[in-house]
Amino acid sequence: MATENFIEFNIRKRFTGFDLDCEASFGPGVTAIFGPSGTGKTTLLNCLAGMTKPDEGSISVDGRTVFSSESKTDVRPEKRRFGYVFQDSVLFPHKSVRDNIQYGYNLTPVGSREIDLDHLVDMLGLSPLMSRNVKNLSGGEKQRVALARALAISPKLLLMDEPLASLDARFKGAIISYLKRVVRELKIPMVYVSHSLSEVTALSDDTLAIEGGRTVAFGPTRSLLGSPALAAVADYAALENIH
Repeated sequence: MATENFIEFNIRKRFTGFDLDCEASFGPGVTAIFGPSGTGKTTLLNCLAGMTKPDEGSISVDGRTVFSSESKTDVRPEKRRFGYVFQDSVLFPHKSVRDNIQYGYNLTPVGSREIDLDHLVDMLGLSPLMSRNVKNLSGGEKQRVALARALAISPKLLLMDEPLASLDARFKGAIISYLKRVVRELKIPMVYVSHSLSEVTALSDDTLAIEGGRTVAFGPTRSLLGSPALAAVADYAALENIH
């Protein structure tokens, strides 16, 4: 069962000219990591995923420690069982929609398969596309396939890195609607990286705003709107109606 603090982390990652130093506890809903480009959002997400190793600190998810510099724990990404949706979808280009979605599902142990593929395909409106090659899909369709592939492994956590950044407002609104349905029906905790305040307000329960690798605000998304801390990193003039 998901705990109130589903994700807890206190990590530091050093790069030449940049340090990520963040600590927070996320609940089991949708948490956005928000801020301008180059602030460490994707680095933080990749640390949670296990694709980037922090220099110091710890990360636990649903009561399980997946990284600890003190105990030298570092669970491999595939063993963390987290779904990951990238900005550019990263699908297998020579496979069909069906084969892309089934790839992760087939690698998931039978006893760990909690999501029904037929329901997943129906929920994301992919039934008419299953036989098509992914090279022939629109940007919005590709992101739906990427979302389905990430969910097909029955993940404990869904990580999304700027998944709508390359889409126009019309497609963004459609994908947001699908994501809301995923949250409502599958109840999988989600961490959503974005520099778009429109996406953050449309989808997230809580928001961690970071700048320069440091936390500048954290709390319920609605409560943060208009706060001086969020205003320092948000472009309110760029708000779009994507609900």
